[in-house]
Amino acid sequence: MEKQIKIGMIGGGAIAKAHIIAYESVPLLHSLENVKPVFSIVADATEELASQAAAKLGFQKYYSDWKTLVSSPDVDLVDIVAPTYLHADVAVEAAENDKQILCEKPIAASAADARRMYDAARKAGVVNAMGFNYRRMPAVLLAKKLISDGALGKITQFRTSFLEDWGANPDMPFTWRYDSKRAGGGAIADLGSHILDISRFLIGEIRSVCGMQSTFIKERKIAYSPGETADVDVDDYTCALMQFENGTPGRLETSWASLGRKVYLDFEVDGTEGSVYFNFERPNELSYYSGKDPKDLQGHRTILMGPIHPYGSSFSFPATGSGAGFQDSLNNEIYEVLNAVATGSQLKPDFFDGWKVAQIIEAIQKSSSSQKWVDVN
Repeated sequence: MEKQIKIGMIGGGAIAKAHIIAYESVPLLHSLENVKPVFSIVADATEELASQAAAKLGFQKYYSDWKTLVSSPDVDLVDIVAPTYLHADVAVEAAENDKQILCEKPIAASAADARRMYDAARKAGVVNAMGFNYRRMPAVLLAKKLISDGALGKITQFRTSFLEDWGANPDMPFTWRYDSKRAGGGAIADLGSHILDISRFLIGEIRSVCGMQSTFIKERKIAYSPGETADVDVDDYTCALMQFENGTPGRLETSWASLGRKVYLDFEVDGTEGSVYFNFERPNELSYYSGKDPKDLQGHRTILMGPIHPYGSSFSFPATGSGAGFQDSLNNEIYEVLNAVATGSQLKPDFFDGWKVAQIIEAIQKSSSSQKWVDVN
């Protein structure tokens, strides 16, 4: 018997479109029998935007009030792709209405709001998935397996960065992303949340941080208001030293103003017996070094992702080297969410993971202001 999962989406922007493509792709690319996502309701900031989103994305109904959506009997899964400052109130009310939830990153504009979301979802017992989609890349999961299997030996050090360049444009107008109260941070929240999740996923919990932040463009023009500007109070650049609870030292760097870098998400894990390196600008490759190789053959080797790797059978053309990219990571994420909803199970990453990342972000911000090491709590 077919199980329909009725989707209610909050927000109708670019990431909403990517989610819709993922929902439509799951039945074709993944083995999820007798489950059908139904695009029931979309909500956006105004009636006009909601109407446009419904027409563009294929929803049956639309509202300009998200509260009506989260209380509707025509919604099983609330997919939150709205601005960060709306996440907490939407998620809490959705949980109180017994809706399953998928929330885009970062989880909220503060760790306190993130904790509210986590507590509400845990109390309701609903699916509470976080949109840390880069976890779902085959190469990232292979790196995790090599670490867990002991192929790298004892982990000695970790490095990660996420660099883009769209924020380097001084003519980009002021939006909520440049307001700390609504965004929770700049590059560290928007991009850094992803690599902080990967850091925890690969290495473990982070005990303390020492951060430094910079803002290069300190004011931006207000759109449609000639001559008016607004102050920017979020970071364009953040770097941090990290001390993991297991004793591993680490380093993080993120910027949305690094010219020439587009989606430069990378990490390197070194151990006593080997190392791995990944860069999302070459998403189907994992570089692996084994200290156990004969001396005359030692060196980093490139492993191409294919059908034998995690999620490999879901490639649109399942052949080694044929390629998976950003959309595939979302396809895999949406598959896991739909499977959890259909089976009544939980999944990771969840709101707990989102809350822990929010705590680390605030610790880095506090460290930058105080110029001291700060414990994560």
